[in-house]
Amino acid sequence: MKIFSAVTRFVFTLMMASTAFWASGGPSAPMDLLVNGVSNPQAIDGGKPRFTWMFRDDRRGAMQTAYEILVASRPERLVAGKADYWDSGKVTSDKSTSVGYGGRPLPAATRFWWKVRIWDETGKASLYSAPAFFDMGLNQKGWTAHYIWDGADKANHFVYFRKRFVISNKPVLAKVYVTAINDYLLYCNGQLLGQGPARCDPYHYGQYNAYDVTKLLKPGTNVFAAVGHKAIPWSGNPNLKPAFLLEARFLYPDGSSSTIGTDESWKMLSPTAFIEADPTYFGSGRGNRAAIRFDSRREPVGWKNVGFDDSDWASPMVVNRSDYHLFAQKAPTERVQAALRPVSVTRTNGAWLVDFGQCINGWPKLTMRVNHPGDTVRVEYFQMIGERKPSGWDEYICHGGKETWDANFGRYTSFQTFRITGYAGKLSASDVSGMWAYGDADVTGRFRCSSDLLNDIYKMCERSARQSVQQGIISVDAQREQLPWLADAWSIANVLLYNHRNTTMIDKVVRDFAGEQMTNGYIRNVSPGHGFEGADGHGRIPEWAMYWPMLLWQQYLFSGDETLLREMAPRVALFLEWLKPFQDPETKLLNPLKMWRISDFAGGDMPGGGYNIATACQYYENLRIASRVFSVLGETNRSEDYLRQAESVKEGINTHLFNGRYYLARTDTSKMFPLASAWPLRFDIERAADKSKILAAVEKSGKPNIGGYGGDAFYSGMLNAGEGAYVVHDLARYRPMLDSNRTCWEQFGLGGEVNHAWTSYPGYLFQKYILGIQPTGGGFATFDIRPNISGLTFAEGAVPTVKGLITTGWKKHAAGKLSLSVHVPANTRATIYIPKLTQGDFTIMESGKILWPVASQVKYTGVMAVSEEETSIKCLVSAGDYRFSEALLNSK
Repeated sequence: MKIFSAVTRFVFTLMMASTAFWASGGPSAPMDLLVNGVSNPQAIDGGKPRFTWMFRDDRRGAMQTAYEILVASRPERLVAGKADYWDSGKVTSDKSTSVGYGGRPLPAATRFWWKVRIWDETGKASLYSAPAFFDMGLNQKGWTAHYIWDGADKANHFVYFRKRFVISNKPVLAKVYVTAINDYLLYCNGQLLGQGPARCDPYHYGQYNAYDVTKLLKPGTNVFAAVGHKAIPWSGNPNLKPAFLLEARFLYPDGSSSTIGTDESWKMLSPTAFIEADPTYFGSGRGNRAAIRFDSRREPVGWKNVGFDDSDWASPMVVNRSDYHLFAQKAPTERVQAALRPVSVTRTNGAWLVDFGQCINGWPKLTMRVNHPGDTVRVEYFQMIGERKPSGWDEYICHGGKETWDANFGRYTSFQTFRITGYAGKLSASDVSGMWAYGDADVTGRFRCSSDLLNDIYKMCERSARQSVQQGIISVDAQREQLPWLADAWSIANVLLYNHRNTTMIDKVVRDFAGEQMTNGYIRNVSPGHGFEGADGHGRIPEWAMYWPMLLWQQYLFSGDETLLREMAPRVALFLEWLKPFQDPETKLLNPLKMWRISDFAGGDMPGGGYNIATACQYYENLRIASRVFSVLGETNRSEDYLRQAESVKEGINTHLFNGRYYLARTDTSKMFPLASAWPLRFDIERAADKSKILAAVEKSGKPNIGGYGGDAFYSGMLNAGEGAYVVHDLARYRPMLDSNRTCWEQFGLGGEVNHAWTSYPGYLFQKYILGIQPTGGGFATFDIRPNISGLTFAEGAVPTVKGLITTGWKKHAAGKLSLSVHVPANTRATIYIPKLTQGDFTIMESGKILWPVASQVKYTGVMAVSEEETSIKCLVSAGDYRFSEALLNSK
């Protein structure tokens, strides 16, 4: 503990010195250090770590011009010239995201410390950052532990594991690496460490979690205890080999070490207190949870604690999973985020009805006080009040007296209300909680505007997307399949990116789908979900597959991780090769035959299949993204080739799918469908001279019938075209969700699921288009502020980035005035588009000085260029705070 106390004092001294240094005029020390996108990661895979930091400086024009990174085995060795693993020296660069490690090889299962300093645009150096650490994980061949199980191979099967061990000295560092196929709950000396792993392909690759248990261990006897669970594989294939794996490594003050791993010496109990016979699965069973039936009378008292006698427990079997490849999990840790108290508890028809006021994901925590041994307490779950939209049930068999049932096992249900039967006595609100669980989130994005409806929609959508992070991104469909669908992941991931600082969940999603890419290049509709599509290809959805390159590029824009692009670029090229044979050589349009064509699924009033507009537009965007990816990687020829292909598809769309007034849904129909015109508007495919005619046709067509992810395409297209007022008016369709269970629905009506986050896209569209915040360079090195001010009187909010928090706000004033404020983080540049209120004469002031009209070269600090466009004044700026005010010259 002396080592860590010294570190604490060192960090405090450094922070105080940094404050004094900043006051004297030097740049501030870097902050918010990340390795591979994670703060102080407990395990990262081998290879070169990637370092990211934030340079906080409110001065105009504040830029990083150089950096120096130190990496050492101990924090006291973080001294320039003496760092024992890497001293980068002064590197001239403004790069502060995903900077690759350049030192000597890093041993597995070892902790390293690092810090960084930067030089600003004046050539002044900052102090070093406070030290941060990263732990190298275990590589594939580094595990000494063995997979274990009880020999049973059946669905919904539970096994208890224990291992007592003795240590003579308290370790200075104790790490545990653990995984299971499918799930585990892990305890150390009776304390829950966590649950996992993140959802992954259970046949070929998986992820492991790492925990620091240094503070939990004591000299003498300690114990690890775990619950292993084989649920069902995501594809519904029963041929899954269940297993549990744990390895603990301890480092002692004298430099010695020891290791504990799963093997035959562990203790195992099976059967457990979970009733496994005749399991009931909800929905289709594809990835959904089974009912938990728990007989507390069969639960060994205190089995998770050191003192429990496990002498009569059996020994587990070693399971051969040498073909299963493990990677360190970067996705956010799964845990209880809140214990919600009910808004009402009522007694009706012999049952207790418990209402939480909103639909959440989790499980019940229920205290019984006067039930008798053998009483069965049943909790039924409903996603809406009035016992509507059931989503399953669980049962608890009492042992009698006061007892609490905490029904956690990593597979959550969806509920707004409980219907509880078998509960003896009066149920009080203090005896029942809704345990709200999802992956850790650092919510720092925000949005607020002049419409209370939009404010409520934003909050609901952000919350719905956030609670969809359940060991992966799922739509939270309770009655069909709780699966990570790619189209759902696109909408949900964007809400996460625009509102949460942690982008590693999206990194996981991109890698999951890449890991299951077929040899012919096709990207599966769902992952994990190996084998979900039929062998004949009828289960494949090409339009959904085309969201994968879009998601890859979006992740790069937010993370700045070129390593991810480099790894995925060959897969992008392979996928586009798979699509190429479906392209008509004359029209350049696509028609992937014999596949499930649902480009407009869930209420999108537009025919799919054939040579349709959605497929063509997504293909154009995929080719354009490929061009950008290879441009970033420096492969100019390939980039230009993909761009030429994209432009030919664009020309084909405008030639064969535009009738002079609006876009056609397919080449074989002339009927007007609003969604058909929104797809080209989304990607700027339309010719500039045609935009007004297209928008007029959409508005004339009446209220569109659009749901599912088709709504994301529709609203993106309309907002990108500047039609904010139209969208603000049309978003009234979300009112029934708000008035009911305050959670996104699958459809704009009660025909589908009522906790389904693929309609959560307003949770990012408002910041992207109404605030106008859009990245244009990796890691927000450059970005646009292009606010859409129609339909509202003011809007303000923020988007978290790896460079800092971007904030912006605009307001319309009386007499034709507009104010716009923007904060541009240090080490970034922004292009700000100030909307013109009129085509007449006007003036724009910036921080009290005239910015427009300009008669000569701009000379304001931070403002690099100003020019006029048709609908806005374009202003290129460096870091800093900017306050623009626009007014008509003839206003009073």
